Amino acid sequence: MSGTHLSADEPVHPADALRTEIAQLREAVASQRDIGMAIGLLSARFGCSTEQAWRTMLRVSQDSNTKVRRVARVLVAIHDGTADAAAEELLASFVGHLPASGWHRGAGAGEDLAP
Repeated sequence: MSGTHLSADEPVHPADALRTEIAQLREAVASQRDIGMAIGLLSARFGCSTEQAWRTMLRVSQDSNTKVRRVARVLVAIHDGTADAAAEELLASFVGHLPASGWHRGAGAGEDLAP
């Protein structure tokens, strides 16, 4: 099983390996969900295709040396108004890598977006 590091003299417990695999699969599903939401948010915000939004996320990830899943989680949290100080700080490092129109905070962040 990848990601599981056991020494040669440690017995392998199938239940432990399954628990590890389940935890990894749950993390993968959560990451995919967040990435999909962030792609949709970028696409809607900047009026671009989902492919362009994906490439934007990749560029932000590479340019800021941040994993794509972390970029996605920050963008979703900012949009939802649930971002903590660390996410706000990370967003500040992303802004220079986003398209020129920037990124706005969601209604949950105390900003009234109503017309």
